[in-house]
Amino acid sequence: MKKSFIYLSSVLLLSTSFIACSQKDKHKVADDAQKAQDKIENAADKAAEKTKEAYDDIASDVRQETKEGKEDLEAERTELKVKIQDQKSALQNEIDRIDGKIKVAQAKEKVRWQERKAKLELERDKLDVSLKELKLKVQSDWQEFKRKTDRTIEETKESIDHK
Repeated sequence: MKKSFIYLSSVLLLSTSFIACSQKDKHKVADDAQKAQDKIENAADKAAEKTKEAYDDIASDVRQETKEGKEDLEAERTELKVKIQDQKSALQNEIDRIDGKIKVAQAKEKVRWQERKAKLELERDKLDVSLKELKLKVQSDWQEFKRKTDRTIEETKESIDHK
């Protein structure tokens, strides 16, 4: 009973207060509410605009980095291709030199030179495989492929030098 009396009193007090508010006060409250809503909408618009600008800046940076990365990768590929081709030429020159030795060598020497030629031809074939793989490799495999190919080139240099 006491609770319903408090509730009824509160409702009566609020009703009286609301009725007591003048039309002018109601308009002022409504205007203030509208201004607050407008400020919120303006702030949201500004935040959305700044977010879009930041996104555009980041997207532009990513595109630029990607372009530079592709250019760097292409330059590395070209450099590695030249290294492979140079090494293949050096191997072929050595194979041609050995062919000359095989023609004039005695039987025992001929076998040794033929073994050496076969080893160098195998090295050359490895470089051919690397050259073909170079065309197929994508960026994710690039670093490992490059290390492996550099190792192969070094091994072939040692083979040539190890006459």
